[in-house]
Amino acid sequence: MHDTLAEVSAILDRSKEALSQFQTILEPTIEQAADDHERLYWHHIYEEEEHRFDRLAALLPKLGEALADEAFLSRENSDFLRLLQDISLEKFGLHNFLEHLDLSLFHYKGTEHEPTIAALRDMTAADYQQMKDALEVLNRALDVPVSFAAATPTDEKENQKEHLKLAQYAAPPAALPSVRPHDGTRRQLTVGSLKNR
Repeated sequence: MHDTLAEVSAILDRSKEALSQFQTILEPTIEQAADDHERLYWHHIYEEEEHRFDRLAALLPKLGEALADEAFLSRENSDFLRLLQDISLEKFGLHNFLEHLDLSLFHYKGTEHEPTIAALRDMTAADYQQMKDALEVLNRALDVPVSFAAATPTDEKENQKEHLKLAQYAAPPAALPSVRPHDGTRRQLTVGSLKNR
């Protein structure tokens, strides 16, 4: 379990650094926007990622402390379960960041920023899959009757209304994360399900 959490920590650390790079690219785009609509569009993305950056800045030290104290890593420890819940929620953040990178590739296509954003997008897509796998490993290690990595609202979106989705910019469909169907035998993790433990 310790190694899997260390892997999660590395993913979130990389994502935090990638967020900084992305924000640096977005700042002049917001300042030089052609009109209010464009300015609002990029500012909205920037602000969402800024909130995520703040969450990661708060989460990563807690995760570091947990990794330094193996006794903390117990299913009987409600603080540890809350930490896992926060980690699980950051999987959504990774997914949203991936979508923001995809959107920005349309805007920055053919510019000096395209290679950087494409590299961040590819790294984030791989990290998103790795995060899903890590949460499944943690679920099995804890042997709890809820699934941290089973189908989530974000995952369910991946398989819905395919005719409304844009084609992926940098990765072929085979490279997208796969979602295992829920077999109905395990409860799903919800945002508040661990708060009452």
